Amino acid sequence: MLKKQLKARFQKVNLLDYQSEPPLHIEKSDEKHRIFTSYLLDGWNESEAPMDIHFTVKKASNIKLTSPIKPAVTLAEQAIDVQCDIEEEALLFFDKREVIPSNNSTINEHIKINVRDDAEFIWAEIIHLNQSVNYRYQSLMEIWDGAHCISYDPIQFSSQQGIALTHHGLTEDFPYMASIWYISPNPPFDEWDIQQRLSQAKYHRAGMTDIDGKGILIRWLSTDISLLKQEVDDVLSFFDEKITELRKWRV
Repeated sequence: MLKKQLKARFQKVNLLDYQSEPPLHIEKSDEKHRIFTSYLLDGWNESEAPMDIHFTVKKASNIKLTSPIKPAVTLAEQAIDVQCDIEEEALLFFDKREVIPSNNSTINEHIKINVRDDAEFIWAEIIHLNQSVNYRYQSLMEIWDGAHCISYDPIQFSSQQGIALTHHGLTEDFPYMASIWYISPNPPFDEWDIQQRLSQAKYHRAGMTDIDGKGILIRWLSTDISLLKQEVDDVLSFFDEKITELRKWRV
């Protein structure tokens, strides 16, 4: 099956060299923001053909990518390869993506991010670990700064393996997992700013990892999807506020 491809360069408020094959497409959203230029990225769940997505964010550009508001159940076969090159002073913000595996599905994702010097990157996602369906989910997040690997994070879920979270322990009986990556050489906040936004509610766990001084990874396990979404949104809103304070003078 031939790959479906999407390629684009973002420069300030402009979308350059845009090429896409249906169903993948990008369109500028109506969202107004002080510093971000926002785009809607759609078509992830509309074809079983492998998908190859490549973005370049040019110097000093602030780009936000969002998914459709209503999450879609994945198709039976889904293979997504995402590569992003983020230049100096630029920021790429992948807003909350929700993955809901369908019954008898196989999902493979490979995300490779290249950040140059003081470039910044944010990625947020929620994964449904539904034990009432049969599925296999594999994901690899690679983040590089030139030849230096900042993070290499492989994850594998399988409903036939008692929900094993490869390399990260067990998910026990938690049906939802969320992750937020914030890669930056100088995050505009400290650890306490994040910790006070993480709930200590019963059947809801959250933790934060420092990535060798190059950024942070926040990961949740929860039984309450409403609380989980609320908490993820709260952290992302905080990031947005701090980023805006810092970058509004550069626009």
